[in-house]
Amino acid sequence: MPSAVAGRAEMVIGGRYRVIRELATGGMGTVYEAENTRTRRRVAIKTIRPEVAQRVSVVQRFEREARAAGQLRHPNIIDVLDMGDDAEHQLLFIVEEFLVGGDLGQCLRAVGTLGPRAALATLLPIMDALVAAHAHGVVHRDLKPDNIFLHETPQGVIPKLIDFGIAKLAEPSTDGRRASLGSLVGSPIYMSPEQARADASIDARTDVWSMGVVFYEALTGRTPFEGASAFALFTQLAAEQPVAIATLAPELPPDLAAVIQRAVTKDRAARWPTMAAFAEALRACEAWRGVDPAEAARCIMNAAGVSRTMESTRSPAAIADRTTVDMDDPGPTLSMDSDGRGSGLWTGELSPETPAPAPRRARWAPLVGAAALVAAVITGVVITRRDHGDPPSLAPAAVAVDPPSAAPEAAPVPMPVAPPAPAPVALPAPAPTPAPAPAAVTPDAGAPRAAIVRRAPVRRIIRRPAPVTAPAPPVAPPPPPPPPPLARGFNGAPIVD
Repeated sequence: MPSAVAGRAEMVIGGRYRVIRELATGGMGTVYEAENTRTRRRVAIKTIRPEVAQRVSVVQRFEREARAAGQLRHPNIIDVLDMGDDAEHQLLFIVEEFLVGGDLGQCLRAVGTLGPRAALATLLPIMDALVAAHAHGVVHRDLKPDNIFLHETPQGVIPKLIDFGIAKLAEPSTDGRRASLGSLVGSPIYMSPEQARADASIDARTDVWSMGVVFYEALTGRTPFEGASAFALFTQLAAEQPVAIATLAPELPPDLAAVIQRAVTKDRAARWPTMAAFAEALRACEAWRGVDPAEAARCIMNAAGVSRTMESTRSPAAIADRTTVDMDDPGPTLSMDSDGRGSGLWTGELSPETPAPAPRRARWAPLVGAAALVAAVITGVVITRRDHGDPPSLAPAAVAVDPPSAAPEAAPVPMPVAPPAPAPVALPAPAPTPAPAPAAVTPDAGAPRAAIVRRAPVRRIIRRPAPVTAPAPPVAPPPPPPPPPLARGFNGAPIVD
């Protein structure tokens, strides 16, 4: 009994298959993961409960599955390696290759539907497997997403056709009616009309119908007929026409929809005559024309709905299109959008039009201005004392108070270049002596920089010589105020006649 077997420390089936763990259990039996103690190969073992093995029909179905899959050798059909009975555990068992993953039904429940290319990449190998089975006289009769296993390997996902339990073999069988009725449980929605009638003359075209229904479900999430019970489905099969796949999925390519529609024609004489003809018509569709099968195999999803194409990163072109970064230039430049405009935020931060050396020149401007101002003040004071003998008490006033007013036509503060010279020369013009002219011209180059160093407002400095050029009242100097008729030169020194 399985329950008793499960409680033992170690279970060996058939004398050489050591059970590792239980994979699944059901009403008929249990499936185990096991290891061949001689070859160390991992296998799957399907067993039948002793009480179920008393039913002749169940045993015949079990043996049919072993014979049908055992005589077929195809990369997309599960391998049946052995069959036997275990007297110690009272088990009838089948040994099959161990598959990793899940079935197509799980995948569709995870993602809903597949795209045309993914559906063709997944189901065309199964159709090739059915072509090989039909060539050996084996009709599967139970095609559905749950019997298409998505085997995960290091090379990718390989679709595998499993469960030949109700397959019809070429050899005469007395239980054809019983096998057909047994397939009603769990899969009537995929049955052809002739199989639903338990027609003993069914052939490979019933698999063509079932494969068409699988395509319906994979591409649209619906089936041609849907009902709450098997009786409702069979009533529709007998009295109604299938819903057109183009109605359920208008976005499908017309040629692909037409090929699949023919597969679910109720009159099997008008259906695709063979699975090979059905597969050839699908490969001729535009959705598959010119496709490399090896590359298309990357579109096959596993049971979780993930394919190898989903794991790849975006191409450099896609990245450049989304981020506007120029992939050919290693520097921090930006490419322009297709309409010739740059991205406002990025071009503002990394604009290549802003010259980088400009800030370095601006750093030296205050130093140059300060040096020029000091030179101008010293020069003016020295010249004035040497030529006119001014009392030294006026020198501090010239240095401490008036140099900021020596910028009559000062340029804007951000500009580091010297302003034009003619404006400062116009102030000493009313003076009777030309002596101040050199002093007025000499410090002119530093005049705008004096405003930067002393932080004096430009407008206030221009209005200082109001009695000479501007109508505005002059700004009074520090006490004591100088006599009104006293005129001053550009450097602030008084002009003595």
